[in-house]
Amino acid sequence: MAWADDMLGMMQGSPDAGKGIQLAVMTGPRSCKAGNMELAEEDLIIASHLLQRSATGVSMTAPAGGGQCTDRSSYLPALEAGDAVVVCQISEEKYLVLERVVGV
Repeated sequence: MAWADDMLGMMQGSPDAGKGIQLAVMTGPRSCKAGNMELAEEDLIIASHLLQRSATGVSMTAPAGGGQCTDRSSYLPALEAGDAVVVCQISEEKYLVLERVVGV
């Protein structure tokens, strides 16, 4: 199961996988800080679903007789300063922003 060994190495931070998976904090919509390192937009590859708001619940109301629908849907916003994210170093110069995370 070589893939399992590769995944474990990446999570533990093997030399071939950079620094592995780590937590970071967004300093803006396309920049973050991982440990003491400031990462700018050109340093990051960000999962596309994090760059725009996403519907978490859909609710539309249509008035009787027609007219404009009212959107009462709920949305998760795009990445913003202060969001906690999981990053993985994929090369000497690039970090992959995998997901936004929250504490429970």
